[in-house]
Amino acid sequence: MKFLGNRFGQGTQRYREVGVFISIAVVLGFLFVWHSSFPGPVPVQHASGGQPGKAGGSFSATRSDPKGVQSKATKTNPPAPAAPALTPFPKEGIPVLMYHSISTIPGNTLGVPVRQFSAEMTWLHRRGYHSLSPEELYRALTAGEKVPEKPILLTFDDGYADNYYAAWPILRANGFRATFFVITNSVGPGMMTWNRLAELVRAGNSIGSHTVHHLDLASLPAKEQEDELALSKQTIKSHLGLDVQAFCFPSGRYNTTTLQLMSKLGYRIGFTTHSGRVHLGDNPLILKRLRIYGGMPLSSFERLLP
Repeated sequence: MKFLGNRFGQGTQRYREVGVFISIAVVLGFLFVWHSSFPGPVPVQHASGGQPGKAGGSFSATRSDPKGVQSKATKTNPPAPAAPALTPFPKEGIPVLMYHSISTIPGNTLGVPVRQFSAEMTWLHRRGYHSLSPEELYRALTAGEKVPEKPILLTFDDGYADNYYAAWPILRANGFRATFFVITNSVGPGMMTWNRLAELVRAGNSIGSHTVHHLDLASLPAKEQEDELALSKQTIKSHLGLDVQAFCFPSGRYNTTTLQLMSKLGYRIGFTTHSGRVHLGDNPLILKRLRIYGGMPLSSFERLLP
C-alpha cells in the first residue's frame, strides 16, 4: 500500500506539471497571435531596369540579374528627387571626376579614404550638383541636348570591390549615380562581382569597359587592341545584358588605331586621364577628367569645380 501511495502521489504531481505546461503554452500562443496582428516593416522596393538616361536608349538594354541577389547596399534606396531644371551646355565645361579605390589600403596609391570621399560627395550635394550618365553627356555633346544645372559625371576605374560596399552607399545617400569601368578579366573575388554590378545597374548606375586585361593599348598591335575592346564589350553584354558604348583607356594610353577600333566596334564615348573639364566641341572619344587623389584637401577639391 505504501508503494501504491507513492505511485499515486507521483502521478498526481505529473498531472499538475502537465497542467502548468499546457497553461503556459496557451498564454504564449495568445501572445504570438496578438503580436502578429501588428504590421512589420515594409521592404523598400527597388527600381527595375535602373537604366540611366532615356528609356530604351541605345547605350544599354538591361535585364534582371538571374540570381536575383540583393544586399544591404541596395536595400535602402531613397526616393527619386524632383527633376532638376535643364540648361544648355555650360560654358565653363562639365567636370568628370576620376576615382579608383575608396579605401586606405597600404601601398594603394589610387585609394581615396572613405571619410574624404564622403566629404566630397556631401559638398557636391549641398551645392546642387546633379550626376550625369555617359549617355546623357554624349547626347549633350553631339545632339545639343540640355543638361541639369551644375552637371557632373562621377567615374570609377578598375572595378574595386570597395566601389560597391564603400562608395555606393555614400553616392546613394547624396542622390548621385556613377559610372564604373570594369576590367572584365578581373571581375570576381577580390573585385566587384557580376551580381554586384547588376545591382548597381538596377539602381541607376552605368557600366563601361576598361578592356579585358588592362594593357597599354598604344603598345599593342591592331589585332590585340581589337580583342581587348571587342571581348570586354561582349563579356559585359553576356553577364549584364548591356550594349556598352562607354570606354575608359587603361592608364589613359591610346593611339589612332585605338580610336578607329572604338568607332568600328560601337563605342561612342571614351575617357582619358588628360586633366580638364569637358567642353562643347570636344571629341567624345577622348574626353578629359579630373583625378581625385587620396589626401586631397577639400579646398583643392572645390577649386576643380565650376
